[in-house]
Amino acid sequence: MKRDFHLKHTALALAVLAASQASYAAEGNALEEVVVTAQFVEQNLQETPVAITAVTGEMLEARGQLNVQDIAAQAPNVTLTKGGAYSGPSLIGFIRGVGQTDFNPALEPGVGLYVDDVYYSTLTGSVLDLLDLDRVEVLRGPQGTLAGKNSIGGSIKLYSKKPNEDNDGYVEVGFGDFDALSVRGASNFTIVPNQLFARIAGVSRSRDGHVDNISYECTHPGSGFSSDNVGAHCKTGEEGGIDYTAVRAALRFVPNDSLEVNYSVDLLDEDSQPPANVLINAVPTTAPVISNGRVWEWNEPFPGGSEVIFGSQGLAVNSGCEFVPYGEFSCDPNKSMNNPYMNYATYTDNRTGASLPRELTMESMGQSLNIDWQINEDLQLQSISAYRTYDSGFSMDGDASPMPVIMMYQALSHTQKSQEIRLNGKVDDFVDWTVGGFWFNGKTDMEARVNLGYVSFDFIHGPDPVDSTTQALFANAIFYINDKLDLSVGARYSEDDKDYTFQRHNADNSDIQACVGPLGDPANPPNCLISSLNGVSSNFNGDRTDYRLALSYKVTDDIMAYGQLSTGYKGGGVNPRPFYNVQAVSFEPEELDATEIGVKAQFLDNSLRVNAAMFWNDYTNIQFTLSNCTALFGEVYGRPCLANTNAGNADVSGYEFEIDYNPTDNLLIDASYSYLDFQLTEINAATGLDTSKVMPYSPEKSWSAGAQYSFEMASGTLTPRIDVSYRSEKFTAPVNTSNGAIDAYSLVNARLTWTSKDGDWVAALEGRNLTDKLYYTTKTDAEPGLAGTYYAAPGLPRTINYSIKRNF
Repeated sequence: MKRDFHLKHTALALAVLAASQASYAAEGNALEEVVVTAQFVEQNLQETPVAITAVTGEMLEARGQLNVQDIAAQAPNVTLTKGGAYSGPSLIGFIRGVGQTDFNPALEPGVGLYVDDVYYSTLTGSVLDLLDLDRVEVLRGPQGTLAGKNSIGGSIKLYSKKPNEDNDGYVEVGFGDFDALSVRGASNFTIVPNQLFARIAGVSRSRDGHVDNISYECTHPGSGFSSDNVGAHCKTGEEGGIDYTAVRAALRFVPNDSLEVNYSVDLLDEDSQPPANVLINAVPTTAPVISNGRVWEWNEPFPGGSEVIFGSQGLAVNSGCEFVPYGEFSCDPNKSMNNPYMNYATYTDNRTGASLPRELTMESMGQSLNIDWQINEDLQLQSISAYRTYDSGFSMDGDASPMPVIMMYQALSHTQKSQEIRLNGKVDDFVDWTVGGFWFNGKTDMEARVNLGYVSFDFIHGPDPVDSTTQALFANAIFYINDKLDLSVGARYSEDDKDYTFQRHNADNSDIQACVGPLGDPANPPNCLISSLNGVSSNFNGDRTDYRLALSYKVTDDIMAYGQLSTGYKGGGVNPRPFYNVQAVSFEPEELDATEIGVKAQFLDNSLRVNAAMFWNDYTNIQFTLSNCTALFGEVYGRPCLANTNAGNADVSGYEFEIDYNPTDNLLIDASYSYLDFQLTEINAATGLDTSKVMPYSPEKSWSAGAQYSFEMASGTLTPRIDVSYRSEKFTAPVNTSNGAIDAYSLVNARLTWTSKDGDWVAALEGRNLTDKLYYTTKTDAEPGLAGTYYAAPGLPRTINYSIKRNF
């Protein structure tokens, strides 16, 4: 009933919108035309039958948006957030309830990320600075034909500014709270007049962490924990701080009117702190503790107390509410702490001798070569060649306490090559068509020190090599049937092949020996339950055909209505994180069939733009990552677990509105609203879930509103701007527990910008999270009592920043 209520009222709203053109009579100021390339040809946003949020580089600057995750604030039904302590420099992306939370390269993203039409194949390395961009396009709904695999939810496309003949540039310096410092700059250079141009852009940012690591022994004398490396105010370190430098250099060669060659290279060097992480709840674990030659239960006391926990016997440990410094689940005996931006993490395990560096590092390099050859008036050939590589490492103290419950150091080394060829053509004014091919190969090695005190596991994961290859052929055509009616059709055939090899060793890099007796036998060597995994290889291969059919109709010169059918998929594979041999299982691709209708309208002499869309998705073979696998593998081998499996099917529906209004030369208003209804219709009983669960990172409702007004002054222009965004409650894993729920929250950002009369100088004062709202960007969400700890990443509190920019 709830779904019918919302959809019926949305349909009514769309009908009223389409019929309301005659009610507008006032004159306004025309909004700038937005050009997008979603269908391989340049089109006006308002004439493209795809749900797209397009943001110019100027608007990104006006909103103070610096990172790719900032884009989601104004894009309906879009969630983009950094991955948190467990995922390091990765991006969690969901569009319309479809995405991916796990950064492991054996698993595929659900939202495709592209920079200058180059595909970024892993979640790691996708937390990008919005450096020197021309525009951003957020395409919602499956892009199986237009973008390819793993764009089943949609795609994010970033387009950099191209070098040109304007010998201009800028330098910007900013500073603010948490000792924030940033330097940005870009400039064009003409090497050969009218033919060869260059552009260099760079950014360097640093900011202290907003979560403090505090020594428990220092604040709770006599606790028995280590008090090494304690600084002022009992502080041992920080989390959430950033320190990176990125450079992009581009060359543009235009020897004649028919040929254009663009080459670019980008470099990133990051040496940041681990992601912000705090403990929000701690309960006894229910996982079986296989230690000291037997299976222990948590209601069975360990003999010897703390001597056993920190002694040489290697017994499992537990964390408690005394290490939760803030919130309703805290029983911290030192009531003076009461701070949501601190933890008692040590990054050490005195039982095993493990000590992790407190860092998040990333070194990346990418090159791309784009060639556009206008063969004749009706035929164009495009080539997009790319090579990317990165090395990354990051640590996590997952329990955020002095107890060594969950600690990891994870490292990835990735290389990818891709080639895309497009042949674009037209037949008079009747059809624009594109045919092409795509080839991709990615190789990733993932290695981790996995120290799970709560089950007495301590081993080396990997390096596990993942070799993935995709080949695809695609075609798209836009038929202009008459002055009002257009028909878009497309298809893509894809072949995927993925190899995965397991490598497991003891923490000292020695071989893991096979078990010599049954579970709990004291003669069993450490980690013996995964001994048979080492050297085992698995393969996944498959093929898929996706299609798209869209019909658009110009109701008037200012109103276009459209409907489309489209499909997409996310590749299958093998579970990359088995804690026992029996957990090394494969999973199939997930698939989505989508129906969408929409209206794109402009009123008041194009000063008011209103775009709306409704969608109904048939979502099958949904891939869930399970933390409790007892229904799959039994009580003993089902925990701990991080198994990717096909969980079931769902019906997903919703609607979206976007408004831009420029009533005067000085005033600009924008707003968006979205609603999402996710209903599991069928569930795999072996998952242990039920049909009441919803998709992670997919709030039911979200909205945003922004406004800016420019005041003309003798010295220049003063422009205040305010942006408000809201997200309703969302979960972070399929189990949907209260511990993993991120409460609804609103964020308020504001910016005051002064621009000199000649435009040479720009100064800005910016406040983010002005209400100082405590909110979380990620949380752990697991069945109660598995690891016993629930940790979360708090967003930045209120910050004030200043910047000054010189254009030349």
